[in-house]
Amino acid sequence: VCIDFTTPDLALDHLHQYAFWGVDAVIGTTGWYDDLPKVREWVDEGQNGVLYAPNFSLGVALVQRALRAMLPLLDALEDYDPWIHEVHHTGKVDSPSGTALALAETVCEGLARKTRIEPETQHGAIDAASLHVTSARAGRVFGEHTVAFDSAVDRIEIVHRAKDRRAFAVGAVRAAEWIRGRAGLFTLDDMLDEGYGMGDAG
Repeated sequence: VCIDFTTPDLALDHLHQYAFWGVDAVIGTTGWYDDLPKVREWVDEGQNGVLYAPNFSLGVALVQRALRAMLPLLDALEDYDPWIHEVHHTGKVDSPSGTALALAETVCEGLARKTRIEPETQHGAIDAASLHVTSARAGRVFGEHTVAFDSAVDRIEIVHRAKDRRAFAVGAVRAAEWIRGRAGLFTLDDMLDEGYGMGDAG
């Protein structure tokens, strides 16, 4: 199994090669998701297994599950306005992070009042239909993501802080163990559903 955490400009070539070789792969690189239909065709032809995720921390996967469970209720409680903020080390090449965008997509899918993600700095009033996603780059922060819902009387925050890069490595190795010998395109949710008995949580 290949574990690939390279760069978006290399990811598609690598995915094509893995399918050609019939080699299973774990992909932690983002920035290629617009080409998912093409990758699915390659994987179907190659009969290899590919598990992809923007973040291989199992803690982040749990945050996604918690959000999906909360969002139907929050959709009915329009007083709560969401926002997302992420912090990474100064060497991080993308902004916002792929994880922040994945969290934002989850929020937008669950809240009818949010129809688009706004990752840019706002110099005036923000459109009420936009979900603002902000980033900071400082020091050696491994990764911190906050999803918040603010109302006039209180605020709900879900925060994930990576304390060590091992959090990502452990998830990637577990994914490699799970994907070996499978055929198709999978996400971390598929692994959690089958391997960890979490099918009813999402």
